[in-house]
Amino acid sequence: MDFIFELPADARGHTVILVFVCHLSKMVRRAAVRKSVTAPQAAQLFVDNVFRHHGLPEAFVSDRDPRSHF
Repeated sequence: MDFIFELPADARGHTVILVFVCHLSKMVRRAAVRKSVTAPQAAQLFVDNVFRHHGLPEAFVSDRDPRSHF
C-alpha cells in the first residue's frame, strides 16, 4: 500500500491515489482519496478494492519495521 500525493483535484476533490500492489502477481489496485484520508478509511478501501476480489492475503509486508529486509 502506498500513497501518491499532490495530484490535481478531480471532480470529487480527490488529490491522492491510494495504491495496493500484490508483490507476487504485480497486480495493482488503485483508489482515489482526499488528502485527509484516515487509517479506518484506508482499511475500508482495502476491503472494498482488494479483499472483495481476492480475499485476505497470507502475509502483509511492511518496510516500516526495523526487522524489515528492505
